[in-house]
Amino acid sequence: MTRNISRELARPRKFSGVLAVASLLIASIAHAQAEDDSVLAEVTVTAQKRIQNMQDVGTAITAFDGEKLSRLRLHDVTDIAAQVPGLQFNQYSATITVYNLRGVSQNDFSDHQEAPVAVYVDDAYVASMGALAGSMFDLERVEVLRGPQGTLFGRNATGGLIHYISRRPTDTPQGYFQLTGGNFGTVQTEGALGGPLTDAVATRFSFATDKHEGYVTNRIGPDINDRNQYAARWQFSVKPSEQGEVLLSLHGLRNDHEVSGNYSWGASTPNADGLGQFIGPNDLPPTASCPGCDLGGYRNPSKDVFNQAEDRQGIFNRTTYGATAHVTWNFEPFTFTSVTDYLRLKKRYGEDSDVSPNPIFNYDTYQRYHQFSQELRLNGEVGTLRWITGLYYLDYDTKNLAVVSLDPALGGVSSADFSLSTRSGSAFAQTEWSFVPRWTAILGLRYTQDEKRIDYRYEPQGLRYSPDSFPAAKHTFDNVTGKVELDFKPTDRTLLYASLNRGAKGGGWSAPTAGIIEPDSLPYRQETLTNYEAGSKSTFLDGAARLNAAVFYYDYRNYQAFFLQGLTQVVANRDARVKGGEIEFAIVPARGLNIELGISALSSTIFDVPMPAGTGDRDRVMPQAPKWSVNAAVRYEWHALDGVLSAGVDTKWDDDQYFTMLNAPVDFEPARIVTNARFGYATLDGRWELSAFVRNLADRRYRVYNLDLSPLGVNQSVYAPPRLWGATVAYRWGK
Repeated sequence: MTRNISRELARPRKFSGVLAVASLLIASIAHAQAEDDSVLAEVTVTAQKRIQNMQDVGTAITAFDGEKLSRLRLHDVTDIAAQVPGLQFNQYSATITVYNLRGVSQNDFSDHQEAPVAVYVDDAYVASMGALAGSMFDLERVEVLRGPQGTLFGRNATGGLIHYISRRPTDTPQGYFQLTGGNFGTVQTEGALGGPLTDAVATRFSFATDKHEGYVTNRIGPDINDRNQYAARWQFSVKPSEQGEVLLSLHGLRNDHEVSGNYSWGASTPNADGLGQFIGPNDLPPTASCPGCDLGGYRNPSKDVFNQAEDRQGIFNRTTYGATAHVTWNFEPFTFTSVTDYLRLKKRYGEDSDVSPNPIFNYDTYQRYHQFSQELRLNGEVGTLRWITGLYYLDYDTKNLAVVSLDPALGGVSSADFSLSTRSGSAFAQTEWSFVPRWTAILGLRYTQDEKRIDYRYEPQGLRYSPDSFPAAKHTFDNVTGKVELDFKPTDRTLLYASLNRGAKGGGWSAPTAGIIEPDSLPYRQETLTNYEAGSKSTFLDGAARLNAAVFYYDYRNYQAFFLQGLTQVVANRDARVKGGEIEFAIVPARGLNIELGISALSSTIFDVPMPAGTGDRDRVMPQAPKWSVNAAVRYEWHALDGVLSAGVDTKWDDDQYFTMLNAPVDFEPARIVTNARFGYATLDGRWELSAFVRNLADRRYRVYNLDLSPLGVNQSVYAPPRLWGATVAYRWGK
């Protein structure tokens, strides 16, 4: 049954009770803290391309240091979504990872697309969504910046960015090794070893392995959604003088013959608007040959979403490797920084798309991708004026082959063989002027030019879409982004800010793999997002409590909206609006006790979305944009047994949401709450640690992705892993 969207967006009653309880808890804890001298650790970030206290930056930021990542057991790159207000993700396997920040995302699963939530690794932009997944290991911190970052980061940071920052080589020997075992045959290892080689050279080698059996039982084949992953990073730091440093990082990751296609089957049929709706076991729609069946006459006898029957064994192989050279040189009036990066990706993915024992629908994709980027920047300070300026260049090419294999009666085999090349250059500058005590004005500007070209061949239609025959297959996109911000610090520990930020994402082309393709439908325009934001950051109770809040309004022009027209992928421009806010609160009410709380509120509208059945346009809500979201974490440490015991629990509650912008009934995901727990013991010197954990403590069944294939009578649902439990032993040495 289709939900009334306006009613769903206007129901805060459920959350009001949660907010009232949280407010009482905060008030009582704050009162108790008044007589305690425990404080929160200072959080440093590089959101403005220099090291700062997070509380001094007028941007909505959530940051995790390495210790916090470990104690929350945030292992996969997507795990951070559990404790970041406004952040969601979808992932139908490790082949594509899509982040959604404040409702902003790119849901097209084609391998050539870039996301509007930029991902950086050690100051280098990662353009391919297929290169984002993997284990987080040996990290210094992770920073999540909400809202457009169009000045200093620029490249496709329309909705914000996520920055993963590795631990660097140290001038003293140190390292660690940890081993984790758990259910589903889980065996994970992680470690690092490093220190000085000479007085001027230091190194650090880090690695991680991750293996587990499939979460989805396949009654007629191997279990699905297993993992067989290896990753490593080798860094060298060279300091030829006190003024400069050269940091070289070599990195690689391998997924080896994993069984992909972790879908759960569901019978569905298009409604009057062409939107998928689930059917019951006794329903007989036009797309089914028997009650409760799909188009091929299959009905899953199991009600367990992790129990399926797929005739085809899916496959996922991926190899990524690259190098990043980071040069920093301090001159007397300024600092020079150079970041040079190269990344290469090779990927093979295949799945049983009909999620059944019948050979009706298979999907395969192959990708070869490489990118090179170079950033040069200068930053300095003169009196009360701080400045940064730079140049950036990105060059990437992707070659792709995507094949849809349908039953001959449904159209047979179709394929998209295409390549996309992008050359992008930009120049940027930003100044911060403390024009009077406690007041700072910030002005930033960036100019970007993207030169893009696609060569797309579609069979069996015989379409060749390239600049030789279609001039629109080659295009130059120019955009100007920037920011204006005013900061006021009424006290040393309080920041008030108001800003206007503009972000942009260049246009491009969709690359459909099925249906009848009209060449004029392939291009889409660039999108722009203007953010009006105000916020506050305060640290109080002698450093024991921190409260950050922000409210924002997004004017989203030409949002690159993805949807399926039947089985054909379409990206079309639509205007949208998003408004909302976040609150993040952290406190140490007593020694050893840490409590954190995050709240996100969103209200969104995409205007004039066409219905697949041609029944007119409708206003829709943004995908994965729940009206309310609440995350919380509590951890307590105490001395016992000649060591330190710890216990922690973290949870996240997400309100109702839709997975795609069409808001089909099959895309509707009810509200859910997911809780994790951890208990540990560490020796007093910190060398040995033993911990036990449970993730998804209540064994909730909830989805992280959905694809409406109701024209075939089936729906693809991807569920988050079931309850996972295990234990970790770790040993650390050095300082």
